Amino acid sequence: MKTTTIFVVGDRCAPFADQTGARTVSALVRELRAGVRQDALVLAEGQGVTGYDWELIRHELEHAGLSSQTRIVTSGRGRLAGRSQTHKHHEQNGLIAGLTRTGENTFRAELRVHNDQELQLDHQASHVQGMVILEAGRQMFLAVCESYYRPLVPEHNPAYVYDRMECTFQQFLFPLGCTIECEVLAADLSGPERLLFDIRTTFHQAEVQVAAVRMTGSALDRERMLRKEARRAQQALRHAVGNLPPGTELLGDGLPAEPYEKLERTTR
Repeated sequence: MKTTTIFVVGDRCAPFADQTGARTVSALVRELRAGVRQDALVLAEGQGVTGYDWELIRHELEHAGLSSQTRIVTSGRGRLAGRSQTHKHHEQNGLIAGLTRTGENTFRAELRVHNDQELQLDHQASHVQGMVILEAGRQMFLAVCESYYRPLVPEHNPAYVYDRMECTFQQFLFPLGCTIECEVLAADLSGPERLLFDIRTTFHQAEVQVAAVRMTGSALDRERMLRKEARRAQQALRHAVGNLPPGTELLGDGLPAEPYEKLERTTR
């Protein structure tokens, strides 16, 4: 009996499926219900497919009498990085899975893109959007810092701020497996109130580097950062009120807005 291998991707990856012969979850289910598929199948997991989706697919395979001649190859990405590592409050927005340390300053993970990831909700193309790569670079920065460097200074309760992000794209990234390599170029843990990091993250698919993200940032004392942020927020509000028509007053102390240039100097 002929065996057909099909990559299955999330429904938002329909443009990729249309170009390649992969199937979205919904398209595969329609085919199984219509009795289109009678051959032996190997179903391989791409991006955007959940355990809930596989339950549905298995149910439809059983109903179609194809369970015994179908092999399902799910992703081996590993455990999704948690909320404390990536600072994402909703599971579908996490992009980093299987984080491991590969050397003194090097780390590896797998990209995992949920069908309902926040950056997937609009403007879909066949390839994965560049903004997903940028966000994955940001999450990798955080996950590495939180998992491997923050425990070295347990007295710190940090909040992270970013000074610079540089990204280069070499190839399109498609909704299939993608390995993330990370190198910590510098990590200064000596400051009593501020830790400094310089981290480069690269994305690899089909043995080709498709993108690189380099970020520098700081882990500031959380209470100090929150006070600084609150001062800047209040100053920004006063400045905005100062640009309103005459006679408009700021709720609260009613102080006039400071010049924007002065605000920039006092908050750096």
